Amino acid sequence: MNYRKPFFVLLAGVLLLSAAPGRSQTFENPSIQGSSSFAVITDSRTARECRPQMTAYKQTLEAEGLPVYIVSHDWTTPEQVRDVLRKLYAENALEGCVFIGDVPIAMITKAQHLTSAFKMDERDHPLHETSVPSDRFYDDFDLQFVPQGTPSQGLFHYYEMSPDSPQYISCDIYSGRIKAQKAYGDPYKQIARYLEKAVAEHRDATPFDQFVSYTGHGSYSNSLIAWRDEQQLLDEQFGDVFSRTHNAKFLRYSMQPFVKESLIREVRRDDVDMMVFHEHGMPHRQYLSGTPYVESAEDAAAEMQRSLRELARRPGSGRESAAKRAAEKGLDSTWYNRAEEPEMLRLDSIADLRTGIILEEVEAIAPNARFVVFDACYNGDYREDDFIAGHYIMAPGRCVTTFANSVNVLQDKSAFDLLGLLGEGLRIGAWAKNIHILESHVIGDPTYRFKAAHPELDINSMALKRNNGFWLGQLDNAIPDIQNLAMIRLWENDYPQLPAILLDKCSESPYSVVRYNAFRLLESLNGPEYKQALMLAAYDRFEFLRRIAVTRMGRIGDEAFISVLIDVYVRDRNAARIVFNISEAIRCFDKQQVEKAIETYFADKNFYHAREEKQELLDKLIERNELSPGESSTREILDPQGKPRWRQARISFLKNRPYHQHVTEYLTLLGDEQVPEILRVRMAEALAWFNLSVRRHEIADAGRKLLARGNCSPELAKEVQRMINRVESKK
Repeated sequence: MNYRKPFFVLLAGVLLLSAAPGRSQTFENPSIQGSSSFAVITDSRTARECRPQMTAYKQTLEAEGLPVYIVSHDWTTPEQVRDVLRKLYAENALEGCVFIGDVPIAMITKAQHLTSAFKMDERDHPLHETSVPSDRFYDDFDLQFVPQGTPSQGLFHYYEMSPDSPQYISCDIYSGRIKAQKAYGDPYKQIARYLEKAVAEHRDATPFDQFVSYTGHGSYSNSLIAWRDEQQLLDEQFGDVFSRTHNAKFLRYSMQPFVKESLIREVRRDDVDMMVFHEHGMPHRQYLSGTPYVESAEDAAAEMQRSLRELARRPGSGRESAAKRAAEKGLDSTWYNRAEEPEMLRLDSIADLRTGIILEEVEAIAPNARFVVFDACYNGDYREDDFIAGHYIMAPGRCVTTFANSVNVLQDKSAFDLLGLLGEGLRIGAWAKNIHILESHVIGDPTYRFKAAHPELDINSMALKRNNGFWLGQLDNAIPDIQNLAMIRLWENDYPQLPAILLDKCSESPYSVVRYNAFRLLESLNGPEYKQALMLAAYDRFEFLRRIAVTRMGRIGDEAFISVLIDVYVRDRNAARIVFNISEAIRCFDKQQVEKAIETYFADKNFYHAREEKQELLDKLIERNELSPGESSTREILDPQGKPRWRQARISFLKNRPYHQHVTEYLTLLGDEQVPEILRVRMAEALAWFNLSVRRHEIADAGRKLLARGNCSPELAKEVQRMINRVESKK
């Protein structure tokens, strides 16, 4: 992370700076002085068409004490924008920016490890689909990108992450994006209306004391234990703010057959400060619920008929699939043969619409929740002309800011980090800056903030402090998320005693949010303290921390974890997501070692159902032909007679399930010049995902020897170098 100068002098006025022959960037300077600044980055026409509203927005922020630059230009490359931001950061203590209108979109490849889940094959799919639209290009100055060589397409510019880039995200500034939606008509009128709304909400800021969370069908394996813990976290992060009846609601898809109407009612409430949707999503839709729970045989039959009709309508072999599924359940064709009748199409369409919110409905919904978090895939995909998060802020209503993802996102991802700081009045962008992944974005005004619960803290100034001495003094702050912010700042500063501090927090803190934050920072450092933290976390009272711990044990592959995974599997049988993650994790270990540990564990166990649970665990170690999944996959990867496409697919799967016990075979393939080049390149890509593995140093050493040998093609050499940098990354 780069560090900026702490103070600067500002002069009001307009300055023209040359960006290219015959063109100029227009800078409108702040009219106040301050210890930090903010930039509005916009295109020339939007600046002209929305001049009164941009001026009002600038004046509003400056009335809050935040100096504002307005920089307009007919931008042709993302580098132009990044250069402006770097300069303002270095010379004028820039803390954040917002992109309004037609500002270039950086499309990133070769950085999927910085996403939570996105792993689309970058060779087998179109570049536009495999690229992640990400404003980390703009707000993390240390990341290094190389142009793809593919011509830009309108606002879209294609880059790959350099092999020599830092391998982690640590944003220098915060950012937000305000983009007009095609369906809403004139883009300049939209942006003008939005800025008027943003100004009004700044002037009418309310305390953070009305919260709604919704957990949709399929989230966290539908685990009630995972859902329950969110309520505990809110109490930790906000004290007694939500002790009153009904000012915090935690809703779940199973509470009603169709929960959509209730959610619309909640998001339209004029008093809601923040609403969170844990759900599945696409750019055009929020998937709120699945097949509704029913109580009568008649309703169950009706749902089965609807499901079979839906299957029968699928292109190609839909009717054949419906017939097969019906036969499996002892049903005949009368259960689906009316699929194409107009009345059935109408009724099924209505039923389907009740399970989600689509783009066309958002304008009429007119969301009033000031800040909406979409913990979902693609709801923030600003590649599209219209997308859910964009519709929420541009629709009528008081929603001014959203937080959403531009591609698919992992379910086992924290959605609660540092939320307590929002209650202290931290700007939403400054909050997001500390928790970003490649795909996460603030859509809307990043400077919006709630009325501070403790204004004497001056949280926005505090968050900009860098001094280790100050943050060491905040490690025992009464507000848990200020403790968390202190740990993050010390991590950014590479404070040498931090690992011991983090381990102590994992062991001693009474706050789940603090223990989790310390745990994730220890993971990024991946030193000896992390193993100790994992042993503690596997038995933590916080379900999410236990869930992440058992997952990471599989990604590390230390055999000391095997007995812990077995024990937690038995103890935590009611935690559906933990059981699922352990089922995946134990496959990353040597089968014989796991079988031996299972036999040892159950040797003296006589609890009810012990024999069945033992066999259940043993069965998870076998895929087919009495081989473990690791043995089966590795055999297919190494088979010279195997189909190249299938061998490549098996290699790519190692990104999801690292078989540490077979690293020696994988390194042999990587170094074998008789193996087809594409398989070696794929293997280098896959081994880069072994960054937590106990064998990561072997992987790096093998990579260096391979490069020293000097017989690598440019593509293979680049991927091997990327592999080395990934597995040896210090953060």
